[in-house]
Amino acid sequence: MKSAIIKNVSFEDLWDRFAEDENNLCCTRKFGNDGWESFIAWNPLSFYSASKDDGIEGLKKFVKAQQKDNHRVFGYLSYDLGYYLFNIKPKAKNDLFLPDIFFYGFDSYIKFVSDGIEVVACDESILNLYITKVKTILSRPKIDKVSIPASPHCFKLLANTTKEAYSESYSKIKKYITEGDVYQINLTHRMEGETEKGSRDLFVSMCEKNKVGHIAYIEGVGFDILSASPERFIKISANKTIDTFPIKGTRPRGKNQDEDEKFKKQLMNSEKESAELNMVTDLLRNDIGKVSEIGSVKVIVSRNIYPYSTVWHTYSNIQGKLLPCLSSMDALLSMFPGGSITGCPKKRAMEIIDEVEPTMRAVYTGSIGFIDPDDSLDFNIAIRTLIKKGSKVFLQVGGGIVYDSNEKDEYQETLDKAKSFLGIL
Repeated sequence: MKSAIIKNVSFEDLWDRFAEDENNLCCTRKFGNDGWESFIAWNPLSFYSASKDDGIEGLKKFVKAQQKDNHRVFGYLSYDLGYYLFNIKPKAKNDLFLPDIFFYGFDSYIKFVSDGIEVVACDESILNLYITKVKTILSRPKIDKVSIPASPHCFKLLANTTKEAYSESYSKIKKYITEGDVYQINLTHRMEGETEKGSRDLFVSMCEKNKVGHIAYIEGVGFDILSASPERFIKISANKTIDTFPIKGTRPRGKNQDEDEKFKKQLMNSEKESAELNMVTDLLRNDIGKVSEIGSVKVIVSRNIYPYSTVWHTYSNIQGKLLPCLSSMDALLSMFPGGSITGCPKKRAMEIIDEVEPTMRAVYTGSIGFIDPDDSLDFNIAIRTLIKKGSKVFLQVGGGIVYDSNEKDEYQETLDKAKSFLGIL
């Protein structure tokens, strides 16, 4: 790869000057120290889109071909791909009709560094062309934002699952847990809304209200994805070190410092929340063990707490050394979907999720990320994620159910997670 630094350029300097001919715009952002690399790319050289039934081998070939040409691969795996990987025939309704696998190949992109941007390209000639294009974009005046007036049909997110339907699903899950089918299930429900606001403007608003480490944006084909995820799924470095960071345990942020501290202590002192994280940590440790060298798997962090804009979360960090015979994509698919958004054990949890949730999840609780020519990758868990199709927007929220969960608290937790998206539409 070839690169060059352009100093004193910010994310906003570029974002506010992109025109319509910068197509299929994609980016990742991070706020704080613990996040992934921030980058922007557009006008991909190639893309790969497929259904779960025939897409896996094609995806592996696509990634290898892009790596051979020194291209960055960026896109998503939908949660529903997991049904194919675990040989489950889903019964839930597929009403969004998004691809199960969707990736772009970029021969050039921009990384954000401490003193500006690093323009990266697959070779010297492409780099020179790309630098010229970037300088042309920076020379433009900023695009004025068009104000969208409020109306009764805009700026709302409404649940498409009634409280009664949620309660029925919750009761079924508690029965399965009591009977020993599973230890934990991640139960979710979808909210829907409408907005005339464009996806690029929505993304700016989302970033303002969600200062998290794994923000992603994808302009697809007939859909856009806006993800403000706090959770990293898998990071694999060029030296084959593999890390996963499951999140479990939630409390709302307080209205003042005293209340905030009270909720923080409640979370850290909760045996239920601790047990929930421990179960998922064990599941992910087993998942990493399947693709790692014997003796290399370690729990680096067992239970840390982190403050986000509207909630407190606890998380762990498990690490291993990827087997030499496996590619990073092999590892990603082996561990997919993430255990923190299915439950334990994973396959049975997914079967129950399909039974109690009326619609398929699509990108939500799948994974978004990038793979580089050196076979390193970095993928989030696609929670806190908007799917936009035309003027319609879809946001799904959920939480882990265990034996001693309380239905009222669990439902409120899902609403707390949606708070940071209310008002941006």
